[in-house]
Amino acid sequence: MSNSANPNALTSTAPQPDEPMSFPPPPDVCVSLRVERRPFPADAIDPDAAKVLHRLRRFEFESYLVGGCVRDLLLGRRPKDFDIVTSARPNEMRRIFGNCRLIGRRFRLAHLLFKDRKIIEVATFRRGATAEDDVSEKHAAENLFGGPLDDAIRRDFTINALTYDLHRGEIRDYVGGLVDVERRELRTIGDPDRRLVEDPVRIIRAVKFAVRLGLTIDPLLWDAMKRHAPLVARCAMPRLAEEIFKLLRSGSAAAALRMVHEIGALAPLMAGLDRAILDAPDPGAFFALLGKTDERIRGGLPISDPVLLSALLHPACRVALAEDGDVAKNLETTLRPLVEPMRFTKRHMALVRQILLAQRRLAAGAKGRHVRRILDRDYAFEAIEFLSLCPDGPGDERLASQWCEAAAARAGRPAAKDPEPDESPKAAPSGRRRRRRRRPGHPPQGEGV
Repeated sequence: MSNSANPNALTSTAPQPDEPMSFPPPPDVCVSLRVERRPFPADAIDPDAAKVLHRLRRFEFESYLVGGCVRDLLLGRRPKDFDIVTSARPNEMRRIFGNCRLIGRRFRLAHLLFKDRKIIEVATFRRGATAEDDVSEKHAAENLFGGPLDDAIRRDFTINALTYDLHRGEIRDYVGGLVDVERRELRTIGDPDRRLVEDPVRIIRAVKFAVRLGLTIDPLLWDAMKRHAPLVARCAMPRLAEEIFKLLRSGSAAAALRMVHEIGALAPLMAGLDRAILDAPDPGAFFALLGKTDERIRGGLPISDPVLLSALLHPACRVALAEDGDVAKNLETTLRPLVEPMRFTKRHMALVRQILLAQRRLAAGAKGRHVRRILDRDYAFEAIEFLSLCPDGPGDERLASQWCEAAAARAGRPAAKDPEPDESPKAAPSGRRRRRRRRPGHPPQGEGV
């Protein structure tokens, strides 16, 4: 959109006088300030985020909505979160807001807590390090404070560097993000080789944004993603695990994981799963189950992380689950190499094992003495949810419905308890309660079915 087409837009080939920088931008970053008046409807902005911005303005701090919420509003999507960037330092945020909690070691952030467990995240403008900065301490380089322009050029993709001035109803763009939103194109801020080597997790994030938002990946970025895919293995595993779960929760997990595999980024994360996909007669079948989780998520039905992870790993575990003998041991032998070197939490992996092992018991039907034992397990509802995701025919659909009905009936009925002793001496002459014996072969609570 040019100035002639929109008289409210201001474009400059250099930073404005009121936009100081701590140091010149990298040579591969083209800075061009574009300010466009484009007020969003009041009901499109989270009211608590608006209150935070108004309060920061009252205390004379510069503040904007930033990142994904601005991008999503421009794309006609409803933002999930409303993040704020400001000139207020973390300690100043704590003085201004009584509901403030400071978090993070790598990035010091302020979380403002509101009702219904809502969190508004507020970050201080940051900048890159200069020769004069002492960055010898861990994470020191990530917590250097700067101005709006400094902060914008540190972000990963142009579409995530847009800020919105609520008071003026203006979008501020330093790096061409508005044009990329209009073109629905994903580009890095600066040379993609430099930015991906700087933080290889951006490879996974690029996949997430491209697939979820329906964006075209810039050819230079696509080539760099394939070139540097092996570098993701050097990133912190908790960060990578969270990015994988974001892909699984996105409602477009099948396409996203297929792209991660295609660019070569799955092999350094889950080598066994990558090999299983390559060796499969029909690699597309590996993503069919994720397609069903996507349909549910897009329909507004949340799915737990262990069920999503089970849907990802189940196609590679079919043989182990169908073999005779010690199925639990067979599954454990199969699962561990599938996810290495990724390290999901022990709880997640334990639930995946229990969900997959429970499928044999669930296949026996929701009748008989074993039904109560299964429904009393901590993982019962997730195991039934997984069963409902992967029926192979009408009979399996009826089976999943039976278990859902049995689970609903069990949930609506109070658990059986020992009768409480009467207070009178007649009812309990000994003053002691009999200890219940466990039936032979009945496993303690928490063990696998």
